[in-house]
Amino acid sequence: MTHTQDMDEAPLDEIESQLAEVLDEYVSAVHRNDGPRQDELLAAHPELKDFVDPLKSLDRMTPDIEFAATLLEVFPTDVATPSDDRLIIRKFGRFELLEELGRGGMGVVFRARQTDLNRIVAIKMILVNRLASPDHIRRFYQEAQAAGRLSHPNIVGIHEVGEVHGQHFFSMDCVDGVDLKALLSAGPAHSTVETRSTTPPANVGAASESADESSITESSSTSRKLRPGERLTFEQTARLIRDVARAADYLHTHGIIHRDLKPSNILIDESGQPRVTDFGLARVVPPGEKQNDDDRTGSGTIVGTPNYMSPEQAAGRLDEVGPASDVYSLGVILYEALTGQLPNKGSNAMETLVRVMESEPEVPRYLNRDIPRELESICLRCLDKNPAERYESAGALADDLDRFLKGDPVAAGPRGIYHRLRRWMRREPALASRWSAIVCGAAILEVSYLVGEVAYGVRDMFFELLAFWAVTAFMFQKLQRSNQLATTSRFIWLASDAVFLTKMLVLSASPAGPLLVVYPLLIAASGLFIQESLVFFMTSVSLMSYALFLYMRPIEATPWHYPMIFAAILVVIGVVISHQVNRIRLLSRHFDT
Repeated sequence: MTHTQDMDEAPLDEIESQLAEVLDEYVSAVHRNDGPRQDELLAAHPELKDFVDPLKSLDRMTPDIEFAATLLEVFPTDVATPSDDRLIIRKFGRFELLEELGRGGMGVVFRARQTDLNRIVAIKMILVNRLASPDHIRRFYQEAQAAGRLSHPNIVGIHEVGEVHGQHFFSMDCVDGVDLKALLSAGPAHSTVETRSTTPPANVGAASESADESSITESSSTSRKLRPGERLTFEQTARLIRDVARAADYLHTHGIIHRDLKPSNILIDESGQPRVTDFGLARVVPPGEKQNDDDRTGSGTIVGTPNYMSPEQAAGRLDEVGPASDVYSLGVILYEALTGQLPNKGSNAMETLVRVMESEPEVPRYLNRDIPRELESICLRCLDKNPAERYESAGALADDLDRFLKGDPVAAGPRGIYHRLRRWMRREPALASRWSAIVCGAAILEVSYLVGEVAYGVRDMFFELLAFWAVTAFMFQKLQRSNQLATTSRFIWLASDAVFLTKMLVLSASPAGPLLVVYPLLIAASGLFIQESLVFFMTSVSLMSYALFLYMRPIEATPWHYPMIFAAILVVIGVVISHQVNRIRLLSRHFDT
């Protein structure tokens, strides 16, 4: 039987899902110019041909990518003459394109020489210019206009914006160096014997700059140079984030919210200074004015990179996205620099968004014991789910990092017990929910014992079972931190919950009906992992546990159709939740992680 015949017999939803995944993979191969992979996919999935042919037709109508590639056909050892065709190919208006520096979903950036001024600049173009929608072009020019009116030593400056032969572009400073992402790839920050020194706030408009700050500038010039492949020190990390925070504060005072601060958008020049770039997702709202509908990318649209989004961005609450959102993103970058890990990274984009909205990250010092407590407090304050609990501005964050560098007490001191408890419950929701249920169950059991409904021996037996359940849950929560054992421990944890529940049902007095509702609750809870296999596993374990309960308590099996109805309900709940998880995972393909 052929593959096509197999698909004809499959359900329509499954066919569409499989075809969408294969088509996505084919388009990704086209973007990578991976010809062999394209041929392999076409050979394995002949039904793709109906979609590929129109794509090829559109590609012939849109020469931008090939155009950009031919501009880079440079032979360094050859001396080009005015009559040399290769020189004409490299020309782009008043610029000569030298090499490609990088590309994203919408734009491509080249290193170029501006011939009239004989200077090296960076040129950004729309990658597929003739297929770009009016909204893409508007956002492209919005990026140029937003950055073009800024003048700050930690922000990449825009020189000009224009169009050459229908190709939209803008030129900007060419930063020779690496991006922060390359520095962070070396691993988490570490301590050093280097004395704490600092540089002045990178705010060219600050009128309060003093002689002390000037002397600090001179001392900072002797600090160790940043090199790719070498781990940052805590002092270097604090300086970098502080300077980026100063730049973000400058943006905010000019009515610009970046909305996509991340390590790859922070360039480090040869002097070690960070430079913020890429304003493609920036929201421009003049101070004192309300956001217009034209400034949105769509009501409720999720804008940004999931791993670095604030909770309000992840939830699509655009009206709440403001300076505090950029402060949160800076906190994510600081967390990643200190620990070597992202605070809310999930197995897919959708799980990441859920974690950003609902979960608390692991305490940084648990991942890196050398982190100074002051720096940890600064980081956690930036990452508060409530925007009002974060720093009131990016400038306030920079000031606190300055205090840390000078050895002064920081404003982000330890929080109260209520705040710590709330953070713990968000950070460990699975353990917190089980312990809460166990405590409630123990309280109900104690009340029942006091009113004489439960015998002394039975009470002690239940307390021992609840205590063992609580300890077991704590052990499984610890195993969740191990990358190698996390998945396996989830399966065992869910199975143990069913076992403990069944044991309690067997020990409880008749009727056990009210407690049976915990089985569907366990199935529903398994869906929070956004993993279909866990939902199916929990459904199967719940059915087997319920069957074992009926075997040990035959009286609960009468009348016979009640257990059948309850088992059918468990199956339906499992199927519905697994279907929803599958839909969520398919939707997650539309986000860049």
